[in-house]
Amino acid sequence: MAAALAAVTALVALDDAGPAALARHAYLVPVAAAALRFGVLGGGFAAAGAGLLMAPVVLPEIERAGLTTEAIEGLVSLAGLAAFGTLVGAATTRARREVARYEALVAVRRAVAGAASLDAALGRLRAALARRLGADVALVAREGAGTLVAGGAGVAPGSAVARVLATGRPLFVADAGGGPRPRRAFVTPLVAEAAVIGALAVERAGELGRGERAAIEALGAHVGVALENARLAARQRRFAEELAEKVAGATARLAEIDRAKSAFVAIASHELRTPLTALQGFSELLALRRVAPEEVARFGRIMHGEARRLGRIVSDLLDLSRIEQGLAPALRRTTVDVPALVADVVEVLRRAAPAHPIEVDCPPGLPPLDADPDALERVLTNLVGNAVKYSPPGSLVSVRARRRGAGVALAVEDRGRGIPAAALGRVFEPYYRAPDAVPAARGAGIGLAVVKALVEAHGGTVYLESAPGVGTAVTVVLPGVSPA
Repeated sequence: MAAALAAVTALVALDDAGPAALARHAYLVPVAAAALRFGVLGGGFAAAGAGLLMAPVVLPEIERAGLTTEAIEGLVSLAGLAAFGTLVGAATTRARREVARYEALVAVRRAVAGAASLDAALGRLRAALARRLGADVALVAREGAGTLVAGGAGVAPGSAVARVLATGRPLFVADAGGGPRPRRAFVTPLVAEAAVIGALAVERAGELGRGERAAIEALGAHVGVALENARLAARQRRFAEELAEKVAGATARLAEIDRAKSAFVAIASHELRTPLTALQGFSELLALRRVAPEEVARFGRIMHGEARRLGRIVSDLLDLSRIEQGLAPALRRTTVDVPALVADVVEVLRRAAPAHPIEVDCPPGLPPLDADPDALERVLTNLVGNAVKYSPPGSLVSVRARRRGAGVALAVEDRGRGIPAAALGRVFEPYYRAPDAVPAARGAGIGLAVVKALVEAHGGTVYLESAPGVGTAVTVVLPGVSPA
């Protein structure tokens, strides 16, 4: 740059026109080059250098002839060079600041783009800003009731960051301490939707001028918006992931229910066909043959039992339909004597399963129940029938009744193979059967669902305990008759 100025000066000296030499305009080239490269300081120094080199040409002319036209042209050239260098340098400095600002904004966007969480976005953003600003940078973001910090252990009470978070106003600290040279610190709030969501702290040894602080404050506004966008994007990703998981779970559940319903149709058809076949066969015998009176009585008992079984299946199906519609089963309440009801149900099942001993323990003095006797009969029939169905022949099935407050607790226990722990939470779901249910024990998978619905319709509760290899116990707790 100095060589260019010297070359122009030589050209001016060789021109006989003196201060008015046309070559003087060539000073604009090195001054412009210095301003474009070094900014306002470079332009100012180059213009000053050109003025010093022009002075030996202009000043002697003024001393010799006064303010001649040539001398005035030389002075105007010097003033023009000074203004030109300063203006071009200032424009270059502003342009570079704008470029730096836009590069910082791009860096902010890139830092938060694709961050899996707000914490990750905060760390990446801090690293990008530290490189851009050439200073120590800390970022704080509010998250729920707490704060996330990148570039520090936390927010100390009474610190500059804590004050900015509380007031929402930027704060300049002339000397943050920690070194022989003053360390300037500037903290600006991060604002999104008129709320302070965090703070940006910049600290360095050396100056943090007013213009740079204003630029950091403006940058903080963009950082606040970027962090809020990152927060919303992370929340949206979490929501989308949770929604995808729920949709996948619901889809799998619907597919499982669809398979269970298909299996239910096949099994229910079999369950219905069995008593119908028995009724059809024995009725044909009675219609087409002469049968001894004792055989007529035996056939009648069998047909009556199958008709009751068919009625229970149809009632279960009707109750299941009401359950799926969100309706409670219909009840016809009356006063029910628990020991008599248990005795009747067990007597029927003993005849149906003579290979299974069924033990009954109903102490006297049990309070009567305000219940639907037909519904309670189906509850007990389902529970005792399941105990018989899923336990080996000859194993004991126990039916116990105990007073529970003003009501009664009925417990049915078996010594079967039990239910796996993973299946216990679903045994009361319609159509569900444990994966390792005894293959020979057919069932529609609706019995326990109907039991639960009938018990809860009475205001009672039912719970099940089971252990593989030990057996299963189902307990029904029902309220007694309310005092008048």
